[in-house]
Amino acid sequence: MNLKSNLFQIKDKKEDGLRIYGAPLSSNVDISTVVRKLEVMVDNERLLHSVGTYHTMLLLARHYGEDLRIAGLTGLLHDCARSAQEESELSILDVGETPLSAEDMAFPKIWHARLGAVLLKIVFGIENEEMAEAIRIHPTGALAMSRLARLLYIADYIEPTRSFEDSPLEALRVLAFSDMEVAFRTILKHKLGELQRREKFLHPDTLRAHAFYIRED
Repeated sequence: MNLKSNLFQIKDKKEDGLRIYGAPLSSNVDISTVVRKLEVMVDNERLLHSVGTYHTMLLLARHYGEDLRIAGLTGLLHDCARSAQEESELSILDVGETPLSAEDMAFPKIWHARLGAVLLKIVFGIENEEMAEAIRIHPTGALAMSRLARLLYIADYIEPTRSFEDSPLEALRVLAFSDMEVAFRTILKHKLGELQRREKFLHPDTLRAHAFYIRED
């Protein structure tokens, strides 16, 4: 295992086995194999972001009593298709999978998430619908998101390598551990404002998430 992979090794002081903040990995998911596959799929910057999201998900899951293994792996793999070229993103359609809806076709910036949800099973051998859905919708949000999906939405935004201009990022990092729901809605609203300033059109899932979660005064 190379130096990058060593970032993921967290030893429990009481036992010798590889553990994630005290939560043993399922016997059918080998973290070393997952990391080795991820390392060749993303560039260094994206890998650091994935590591940051992984650790942030672990901390949030531990704080809010969620499954640490599922949360950590979801954070680690949420951008596994981020470095794919458009041809690669679309080629998945040729193997019987359809990650892209008609609505998605006009928004190539979110294709990596749709593809990543498929690669979770095809490349990493992880069959978990909640994880796949959280990865699939993490750039856009959606109606009635699961708790795992909301945690990923938060962690993706506040993880330590992130920096955003004109964003109350430090305050959000504190808020995420005091009130998860308020933090989620605040990030959702802030991201919508940023997208409205930068983009001509917004993905319908983003608008649906905003309508579902944000109650305007």
